[in-house]
Amino acid sequence: MGSTYSLIVNISTPEYKKIIVETSDGKRYFSDLSPLSQVYCFPKNKIEWDKVSSDSFGLALAWTTRFEVHLDQVIGLSYKSELIEKTA
Repeated sequence: MGSTYSLIVNISTPEYKKIIVETSDGKRYFSDLSPLSQVYCFPKNKIEWDKVSSDSFGLALAWTTRFEVHLDQVIGLSYKSELIEKTA
C-alpha cells in the first residue's frame, strides 16, 4: 500500500532562524532551524533568511545562500503544529 507525501504550499519567516510552513495535508508547522546554523551556507541574517522558496517538487526549502532543508527536517525541528482551519 502506498502513501502520499505532504507538500509545501506556503512559507513565512516571522523571525531569523524561525519558519512557518503550511503543507498540503492541512497542517502548519512552526520550526526553529537554529540547530542547523553551524552549516556553512546557513543564512547569516534576517535579510538572507527571508529569501527562501520551495523547491519545484514542494518537498524542500532553499535559500539564496544555497542552504536547503527537506520538509522532514522542518517537521522534525518543529516546536508547534496545528491544523489549518478550512474556509469556504
